[in-house]
Amino acid sequence: MVKKFYQAHYPSGKPNKADPIWAIKENGTILAVARLKQIGNSQLLTGMVTSPSRRNTGLGQHLLSNLQPILKQKASFCFALDHLTDFYQRGHFTIINEEALPKELRARFNAYRSQGRNITAMQYSFP
Repeated sequence: MVKKFYQAHYPSGKPNKADPIWAIKENGTILAVARLKQIGNSQLLTGMVTSPSRRNTGLGQHLLSNLQPILKQKASFCFALDHLTDFYQRGHFTIINEEALPKELRARFNAYRSQGRNITAMQYSFP
């Protein structure tokens, strides 16, 4: 189900069975999904997508809120699209300098940037 959801709403998202995935469903239909990719001693929140018909309804914040216990377990980061930094800041992520990223994540971040992605490095801050 997650693979089909990504194909419909985030074609570059590739779910990996090794990554923990969380989804909000209603009547058997996925409305929002997020993955936590384990990289070294850190985790990267990635592939967070809400169905277009349910965006700006609080569903994404609800999903982030429910992920807080997992995000607190180890250093957690995300590469937010620039226009979504406010959304992630409301979910307790703070903007960081890319140099503050762990080495493995910094390499990935720089590769995404070199592909032309407008992203901002962020780290989860315990509330």
